Amino acid sequence: MLKNDIDDLALKQRRKWGIDSYSPLNIFSICLDKINNLTIQWLEMDQFISGCCSKNSTDYLVLINSTHSKGRQTFTFAHELYHLLHEKSDGWIVCTDNINIESEINANNFASSLLMPDCALSDYIYRNNIINWDLKDMIKCEQFFQISHSHLLNRLRKEDLISLDEFKKFKLNVIKNSKKLGFDTELYEPSPSNKHFYSLGSIIPLTEEVFSKNKISKGMHDEIFIRNYRADIIYK
Repeated sequence: MLKNDIDDLALKQRRKWGIDSYSPLNIFSICLDKINNLTIQWLEMDQFISGCCSKNSTDYLVLINSTHSKGRQTFTFAHELYHLLHEKSDGWIVCTDNINIESEINANNFASSLLMPDCALSDYIYRNNIINWDLKDMIKCEQFFQISHSHLLNRLRKEDLISLDEFKKFKLNVIKNSKKLGFDTELYEPSPSNKHFYSLGSIIPLTEEVFSKNKISKGMHDEIFIRNYRADIIYK
């Protein structure tokens, strides 16, 4: 698919969810609300693996590397959504640092446009009167859209809004400068230790529903929660 087609697909997805083209997107909350039978799990994975996904006729499952920064996890989830919602695939799709595959390139472009459409970036530049980007502008922008620092850097470089030298220079000291600007650094850090293994989504209410109808035992109910990293639901 051409990049313009991918951009249009991302905008249509936003409209389908009732989200305008300019606002930040809380993608985890939106998708848990809008996509039926979706479960998201956070796991510790090798650094070169960003995430995985799988689907069948009724269910969607996304796995995300909890050792990556929150911003990167957000991008990974948006990337996996392309595979789940806009590709025909069977079995598992494992997404690594290798982006020289058409499907992965399309998924990256979709994620970038979904989280921050071109019109949203242009509008942000206009409203904040940005002529020449500096690190302060970047941190404020990525905090507004809740995207990773590398995502914004790559986007600005791709659209020739910063030079290659600036791209290299602005990679540094993002956490330190984010603190100085008064922002939380959560966006640039991995999941907290108590959520390195964690689940959200349909597996939880579905388990409760079948247990309430006596279709599974209490032991099976508890085992499902334990195996899906939500022992906190059954143990105080």
